[in-house]
Amino acid sequence: MNFFLPRWCIVGLSTCFACLSIQAADYCLRPGKQDRTHANSIVCCTTPNDWRGWKDDPRYPDRIKQLDAYSKSSLQTSVSFHQPNCKIGPECPYLGLDTRGRDSHGQPDVEAGLRDFLNESEQPQDLSPRNRPCVVVTRFGSFQTANLGDLTIWQIRCPSGTEHFVTLLAQRDVLVTIDLGGPNGKGLVFKVDSLKELARSVRITDGSQVLPDIVEINIDHLSDAAIKQQVLGLTPVGTSIEEVCEVLQSRLYKEVHRSHGDLWIEIGSYSKPVSPRTTTKSWPPSEKEIRSHISDRVSLPPTIVVRAFWKFDKERKLHDIEIRRQVIEYKSKRALPAK
Repeated sequence: MNFFLPRWCIVGLSTCFACLSIQAADYCLRPGKQDRTHANSIVCCTTPNDWRGWKDDPRYPDRIKQLDAYSKSSLQTSVSFHQPNCKIGPECPYLGLDTRGRDSHGQPDVEAGLRDFLNESEQPQDLSPRNRPCVVVTRFGSFQTANLGDLTIWQIRCPSGTEHFVTLLAQRDVLVTIDLGGPNGKGLVFKVDSLKELARSVRITDGSQVLPDIVEINIDHLSDAAIKQQVLGLTPVGTSIEEVCEVLQSRLYKEVHRSHGDLWIEIGSYSKPVSPRTTTKSWPPSEKEIRSHISDRVSLPPTIVVRAFWKFDKERKLHDIEIRRQVIEYKSKRALPAK
């Protein structure tokens, strides 16, 4: 969870997409676990009235492509909403929904999730001394939902003076935290109905039935066959070329290339380790050894580019996927000619 970040900063990720939207957007998130795997469930919700999220801007596909990996990963597990009539900053209210995967023992549950929220909110990311934890002011109330039962709202105050109204729910293998926060506790009371509206829009479904908004293909230390299985999970054999193209553009946010009736994208890249340079035979090194090392070519690690190719039959249906890797070498001139 991202409680240690200033919430108005996280809201800024979505506010850069701000514009007026006719229809509220739906969001589908894939909760992550502490072991860096994903939950089997997808959590979906809808933008509350009078609030805006990143998908409420029709230009968001192009904006997503420009995000760095960290910002994009934040949008995979949480969504933040802002009100268009307030500038970005700590003085503005925010409404956020955060997801976390639970283990086989059902942890964290609601009690553990509330404790984590109190301990992790407004904490520094580095090794600086930790701040005092937030505290529960009161059990503000409860409300009913059609699919999730009765939910409790907790009023919380943090050392910075920020007020929060928080509700949590645990279902299947996910924990969902909904946080309405801002600097003015009295003003937030009038926005609690938005928290309830957001909570009532939550749907938790099996991950095999719904795709999350943003999908990342993991290539770290994986074989071509393992990467192919991930891609087939998104676009099974028999999928039409139009559907494949839609998934690549609206879930992976990758530039799609066409070649001889097929499609391909660049999934990602990584660097190969560079072999260590030879050490000198004696110490201190001789003048000849020093000049030899200075004249070595500057070594940059080769980059491995991973691409996926979708192969279609005559009926424009997917019949196979190929994973290919290309090694890109970087060569430079000698830094100093040897004598």
